[in-house]
Amino acid sequence: MNNQRKFARSLLAVAGLLTLLVAGCGGGEQGSTQAAGGPGPADAPPAAPGGPASAAGEVTLAGVTFTPPAGWTSLGAEGMRQAQFRLDPVEGDPAPAEVNVFYFGPQSGGGVEANLQRWIGQMVLPDGSDPSAAAQRSTFTADGMAGHIVSLDGSYKSGGGRPMGGDGEILPGYRLVGVVIEGPQGSLFFKLTGPAATARAMEPDLIAMLEGARK
Repeated sequence: MNNQRKFARSLLAVAGLLTLLVAGCGGGEQGSTQAAGGPGPADAPPAAPGGPASAAGEVTLAGVTFTPPAGWTSLGAEGMRQAQFRLDPVEGDPAPAEVNVFYFGPQSGGGVEANLQRWIGQMVLPDGSDPSAAAQRSTFTADGMAGHIVSLDGSYKSGGGRPMGGDGEILPGYRLVGVVIEGPQGSLFFKLTGPAATARAMEPDLIAMLEGARK
């Protein structure tokens, strides 16, 4: 009789151990399911289709491939900025110049003229006159893609964290160069800002890079 009781207790102990093991395994799967259901790519800002191209130094964004100059420092992507590049300040300038690249999707970001005017409005002229009259404009074509350029000097209203800039700190003695390329998957926006001398040193390489862009 005692042997039967001992055998029954052993069976109960084994059953209890199996129950604990099954519960433990089930809890692990539940945790994995919750983690997979957390925030994903849809919660992040939209990224431009494509990515770094296979050739060394090339970058492809939204179907447009370009090659940043070797002298630029790449800062990677951040928020709505699909790419960022920096040029160290030339002697006498207080800060570096930067090129920020934006892409908002095939049907987003606004028209070419609206963006050129937005950039122009981020500059304040010393005499308080209309910056639209002082802005220089030009166009180019790269592999069949239309490019639009606007540039001017003045005091720059830095973005204060806003993607395309504007209504932030006033930075005197700056230069802004904005370029829109009408690419196959929507417009790409390139914005160069910085102290005037450093920005002018970066500007020719920016224009050459974009004139050599391809689909």
